[in-house]
Amino acid sequence: MIKTIVGLDGDLHKSGLAVWDMELKKWLYAKATPNEDIVEVLATMCDPETTLVKLEAGWKIKKANLRGGSYLSAQRKAKNVGENHAAGKMIHKILIKAGYTVELVTPLAKGPFKSLKGSWSVLGRQYITKRTGITKGINDDARDAIFLVLHDNNYNGGNP
Repeated sequence: MIKTIVGLDGDLHKSGLAVWDMELKKWLYAKATPNEDIVEVLATMCDPETTLVKLEAGWKIKKANLRGGSYLSAQRKAKNVGENHAAGKMIHKILIKAGYTVELVTPLAKGPFKSLKGSWSVLGRQYITKRTGITKGINDDARDAIFLVLHDNNYNGGNP
């Protein structure tokens, strides 16, 4: 039985991490967290046996590394994307080894909530604030993690 849903947007150095307690119906955590601290932070809040981790898996999108712009700009962006994908895959392995159930989820598509550059729009930020009540202290990585929790079928905090 799932008691905790975790949203995780894996990045190279710090990852967006959001923890929803289904029994308390409350956010326990929502912020960017150094990758080396993720398992330790989770261990203070949730039991791996009753936790579902929703991990954003950008590597599941075909052509994720193809970028426009100048050659150097495209190379830099592709390198950053590749590093983030590798970090996400490593986080996935670490969480599995720690006993967590991990579901890989494709990232939120660009649209009304996210700009073409990937940052959250005003509408998207308002949506997250309205749904969670969290008004400060979160960045776009944490918003990505929260969104993963909000749109999980087990989420019990209200209608998406």
